[in-house]
Amino acid sequence: MNKVIYFNKIVTVTMILTLLAGCGEATKQVETSPSNQNTASEDNISPNSSNKEEVKPVETTNQDSKEVMIDANLKKKLDTFFSNFSEVHLKSFEKDKLDDSSLIAFGIGHIMINNFKLIQLKGDKGYIKAEDVDEKALYYFGKKVNQHKNTGEYIFENGLYKITMASGDAYTFSQIDKLYDLGNNKYKAEVSVYTASSGYTGDSHGTIDEWRASGDEVPKLSNKVTATIEKINQDGNERYILIEYNMN
Repeated sequence: MNKVIYFNKIVTVTMILTLLAGCGEATKQVETSPSNQNTASEDNISPNSSNKEEVKPVETTNQDSKEVMIDANLKKKLDTFFSNFSEVHLKSFEKDKLDDSSLIAFGIGHIMINNFKLIQLKGDKGYIKAEDVDEKALYYFGKKVNQHKNTGEYIFENGLYKITMASGDAYTFSQIDKLYDLGNNKYKAEVSVYTASSGYTGDSHGTIDEWRASGDEVPKLSNKVTATIEKINQDGNERYILIEYNMN
């Protein structure tokens, strides 16, 4: 009887040891099981990573430009240059998109204001040669009229533009505000356009404070213009031509 009890105790102890060993293995398996965490997270990127797409610098399309210091002589020169366009009410145009009608209107308007002696007078009518229009277009824009023709305002006949003489228009002029060097002899200009009465005799290169101090008429700011110009050299003489013109 004692042998049976002793045998049963041995069997019981053996079973307990077997169960304990099995639990230990199960516990070990749980502890070494792979995690479901996403290890591709940006927070886990190694500091030695060579992922170029992540560290590539931001690209920019802005072209660097340098502001040009404008002294009194350059200001006067550019004021006069841009006044040639504002006084004839030149419309905005993009680079390489200035049409013949605009060139014709500019040439005729410029001659009427600045080169009256080129006009052939017959009664209340005036006549301007196409070649004179071409000369002005070439001088200020670097190109001639492709085809001379009638426009909405002027009749073209026998190589001449017929115009109606008029006077008393408001006096319009420009002043350079800022100039930026774009490289390759090209510049971006910021320009203010002013308007005064037709009889204005003040200084078109003056400041608003100077106009007020003079006690005379103070011209009014009528427009802002952004333009691109190019410096060219012809027969040893430097001058500017207009490439692009945008009224704001």
